[in-house]
Amino acid sequence: MNKNRFLQGRGKLVILVLLALLLGGSTLAGAQPRISIRFQLLPDVYISIPRSPQITLSIDKGEGANYYIDDPITIRYRANRDGYVNLIDYLPDGGVSILVRDEFIRSGEEGRFAGRVYGPAGVERIVVLLTPDKVSERDLESFIKSPHQADRIFGTRYATNRIHFQVLARMESTVLTIEPDDLTMDPGTSVVLTATLKDVRGRPITGEEIRWSANAGRLSASRTTTDLRGQGRVTFYAPSQPDTVTIEARFPGGVNSASASARATIRVERKTYYTTLEVAPSSFTIDGGGNIKLVATLKDENGKPVYGRTIYWEVTEGDLDKYSTPTDSSGKAVVYYYAPEVDEVTDVKITAQFRGVGGLAPASFEVWGTIEPLPVALTSSIFYLDFGSGTPRGNIDRLRYSGDIVLGFSLNDLYVLEMKPREAIEFEFNPGGSPREGAIFLWLQGESGGKARVSVNGNRLATISVSRDLIAPGGEEKIIIPRNVLVRGINRLRIEADPGRNIRVQKVIIVF
Repeated sequence: MNKNRFLQGRGKLVILVLLALLLGGSTLAGAQPRISIRFQLLPDVYISIPRSPQITLSIDKGEGANYYIDDPITIRYRANRDGYVNLIDYLPDGGVSILVRDEFIRSGEEGRFAGRVYGPAGVERIVVLLTPDKVSERDLESFIKSPHQADRIFGTRYATNRIHFQVLARMESTVLTIEPDDLTMDPGTSVVLTATLKDVRGRPITGEEIRWSANAGRLSASRTTTDLRGQGRVTFYAPSQPDTVTIEARFPGGVNSASASARATIRVERKTYYTTLEVAPSSFTIDGGGNIKLVATLKDENGKPVYGRTIYWEVTEGDLDKYSTPTDSSGKAVVYYYAPEVDEVTDVKITAQFRGVGGLAPASFEVWGTIEPLPVALTSSIFYLDFGSGTPRGNIDRLRYSGDIVLGFSLNDLYVLEMKPREAIEFEFNPGGSPREGAIFLWLQGESGGKARVSVNGNRLATISVSRDLIAPGGEEKIIIPRNVLVRGINRLRIEADPGRNIRVQKVIIVF
């Protein structure tokens, strides 16, 4: 307890200079005097100390009151006879402090000691001793150790009194943090976690116990003590299987410090490796009704084959012999694609997909193919010319055409030959044998008002008004070829854009 002493008598306040004589023989001015002994005053000894009417003792809040550490306190004592006062403070931790040493006081005067409560927390007890003469250091030490047996030291020439109060510690808020507090790690690995304990002013709190717990995995310690930086560390060992682990660090609180806790979340996950999936061939052209072998290869991000993983397949046209295949030791999976029979060029998309597993990310690959009508379906009685693939294809001879091959204007989004006015297509065909009636089928489209002139061997068969609609299956124009315009052997067909508008031709078929 810090202190200031006052004597008050006849209404006059006299400030005394503090001179504390320690039991070591040294004198300190302005310091808190403490003797060189420690003594724990037990409650039953304390209550047996006589309370004499010759000397009274009181505190400003009253006996048994609560004082927080650093609270001000005033102790008053009044003597009913002249004598010397010694005021002794028994601290909760066993320390002993001499607040007043051999202070002379006259009968009826009141002495006052003012100071602050230092603590520690607990019951603090004050004992006052009044004697007619000054007390030697030896006798004072004996009295401190046996205040309830003062008659053995002073006979009947003394008076005592006592008072006590409760010292409370103010609870200061604390802040506890964990670093790292959120992370992902592989099964079976470890990480060092650091808990830091500070007060609300950000100052480290040292020498305090931190208690650790985890709902999975293992910690290197369940308790640590904070160092000079307020830190305590443990090593966390992750479990062998994926899990989400919560780790808690808890400070249970101290004499002056409130409890605090903090948590860290650790996701234990297997590392995910990127994968690559490729299919060979990556594109193809196939006749309708044919088949082709497709080989998918799955590798990890290091280029190593991935064995025993399933590749799933999807196809937009035609069929596959399998729709899921496992990879072999080379990371390969094989399927066969079977193309349908088609009447026109048809695109197909085949998708290979690895859906991913623990530790391996998903991957996919798209293969694009073109299915063409079977050439064997055409005989000497059927002739055709097709621009749908972007390149003229057919079984005709001496083809000549003018115009541009462009994409679009077709329901199937195929290529067409766009002809400006006066531009034309010409080719030769030989049906063989004697001339017989035939038919021309045209798949064409054009601008509004566009027309196509169709001639065989210089004989105009028809002038067709073209449609503005998209070219589509079933939307062909049919023109009859009379037998009398044909000749034995080679014949020539001409299709010309009429002046004024552009027309577009996708396919021409001649049937006998």
